[in-house]
Amino acid sequence: MAKIHGSDPTAPSLTLLGHTDVVPANESETVTFRTAQASTTSPIDTPLWDALARVSGLFYPGATTVPYLAVGATDARFYRGLGAVAYGFGLHGRAITFEDYGAMFHGIDERVDVESLHLSTEMWIALAADFVA
Repeated sequence: MAKIHGSDPTAPSLTLLGHTDVVPANESETVTFRTAQASTTSPIDTPLWDALARVSGLFYPGATTVPYLAVGATDARFYRGLGAVAYGFGLHGRAITFEDYGAMFHGIDERVDVESLHLSTEMWIALAADFVA
């Protein structure tokens, strides 16, 4: 059972689900979770990266695929530990700004717009066809 500050916006939902006790801020403590596992990356001189670049160009002609570090954690570190290449990748609609992206994904109000969902779905289909060709 976790204890959270009453000012945390998730407090009502988590309390309703029975996962927490809400306590005043002065009665709580901050806990920092750390992992002994170091961050991982995948190289960009791979057939998968080249396929991502080709497929991106189908949807956004002239676009350049560039590596970008996003904070957080994915299962990619486990696959990389087994020798696999893993990237986080998706296509977003032209209306989504870089600031919008940061606010939309993995936040309190996480969401994906319909155009981006459609683009990413079509991109994954095209990537599968390109990569195995």
